Formats: sequence, C-alpha cells, structure tokens
Amino acid sequence: MYLFGTYLVDRGLATPDQIVDALDRQTDLERPFGRIAVDMGMLTKSQVFEILNQQAGRSELFGDIAAELGYLNEDQVLQIFAKQREERPKIGEILVKMGVLDADTMKAELDRFFTETKQR
Repeated sequence: MYLFGTYLVDRGLATPDQIVDALDRQTDLERPFGRIAVDMGMLTKSQVFEILNQQAGRSELFGDIAAELGYLNEDQVLQIFAKQREERPKIGEILVKMGVLDADTMKAELDRFFTETKQR
C-alpha cells in the first residue's frame, strides 16, 4: 500500500521528519475510542473506566476488551471504529496547518496521488 506521506516524501514535498511529526499530531488529535462510545450512547463512563482498568498492562485493544466484557458487540465496535476513523484529522490537513504545504498544493497533490494509485 502506497501512503500519501510516502508519496509526498518521494515527490520532495515533505521530509520524513515532517511526516512523522504530522502523524504524531494526528494521533494526539484523535478522539479516544471510549469517548466516542460514550457520545454515541453505547457505553457509560463507568464502563469506560472499567475497560481502561482491564486494559492496563494488557496489549488488547479497548474495543476488544469491551466486547470481552459484554459491553459491546462486534458491530458496535466496528461502528465506533468507523466514527473514529472518519473524525481523524487527515495528514494533508495537518501538513497545511504545520506550514509544510499550502492548501492548493495539498489538494493538487492529493488528486495526483489518487490518480496515480488507481493506475497501480
């Protein structure tokens, strides 16, 4: 899979350091799974607290533990994950905010990226 960040580095429009910084910011800005589940009415704050306590020291994902505890079913986990992914700031938007690219260049390069990746 060819990623947009890699494409920008290959085109000389961003450095690997800038892409890593943008990815870090993307992670920092992402709304937590549990918060989304509460906002969607699928979990209570008490359930989130219990799941987080269960998750401490384990490598399992929040959604997997919530399902294991019987708080969410697989469809609900997928719905919450889709909402989280939908809300996640796009790397191109972050790079614009960082001043790495201007908005017009980002849009043009994103269009070119999608055109090129469809041809692969």
